Amino acid sequence: SIPELIGQALGVVAVILGFINYQMKSQRGILLVLLATVIVFCGHYLLLGLYPAFALNFVAIFRCIVYYNRDKKIFSGWYVPLILAGIMAVMGAISWQGPMSLLVIFGIIINTIAISSPNAQLVRASILVSSPMVLIYDIWGHSVGGSIYESIVIISSIIGLIRYRKTSES
Repeated sequence: SIPELIGQALGVVAVILGFINYQMKSQRGILLVLLATVIVFCGHYLLLGLYPAFALNFVAIFRCIVYYNRDKKIFSGWYVPLILAGIMAVMGAISWQGPMSLLVIFGIIINTIAISSPNAQLVRASILVSSPMVLIYDIWGHSVGGSIYESIVIISSIIGLIRYRKTSES
C-alpha cells in the first residue's frame, strides 16, 4: 500500500539521519540530529501501524528536548530519566499490540535511562541489551529502516566498546 511504502521510505531517511548522527562531535549536535531521526521514525512507525513504537518514539521527541536542555535545573535531576521512562511505560500500555510490544517498550525504556548517563561505555553496553530487543520487534513488524538502524547501532556499539575499553579502564 502507499502508506506502507511511504513508511518504509521514511525508515530509510531515518537510517541516513542516524548515520549523520554518528558523525556529530558534540553531545548537543548528537541530540539535535537524534531529534530529527526520532521524528522521522515516528512517521515511519505510524504508517506501518506499529503503534507502540510510534508512541514511544513520540515520547522520545520530548526526551531529546529534555536531554538537550539538561543544563537547565528543571531537567538536570536524577529523576528526569525515571519520569520519562514512566511516561513511556504508560504510552506503551496504551498502545499495546500484544506481547511483542514488550520488546520495544523495554528496549526504548532501557535506552532512555542509559543515555542519561555521562558514561559513554555504559551507554554502549546498554545498547547491547536494548537494541536487540527493538531489532526483534522491527523484524516482527516488517520495519526495514528500523531493522537496519538497530543493526548498525549494535555493530557500532560493539566497535565502540572494544575501541574505547582502555579509556574506561584507566
